[in-house]
Amino acid sequence: MSTPDVEPGSATTIEWWQDEPVTPLDRSVAEWRSVVMDAYAMLPSLCITRAQGQRLWGMNPTTCQCVLDSLVETGSLVRTTSGLYCRGDHVPPDDSVM
Repeated sequence: MSTPDVEPGSATTIEWWQDEPVTPLDRSVAEWRSVVMDAYAMLPSLCITRAQGQRLWGMNPTTCQCVLDSLVETGSLVRTTSGLYCRGDHVPPDDSVM
């Protein structure tokens, strides 16, 4: 997108939040699994809901559910009774694993 030549701060300046919306990235489930596990490697205490994961990684609901559930099935993550996805060694003390 090209930005018109205008003075900064003028009424016609295009701000970053007015830019076109970002579309979800087209990745395979294997690629998404890698992206998610990289996040948990960088932030071991990360505990998020599916909806938070969708926003964080820009995934559609179906893909996010598939990726997170597959990581739970392989034992890479656990799902708590409150719906959080965490590493098994970082489950919040007031929650339990499903």
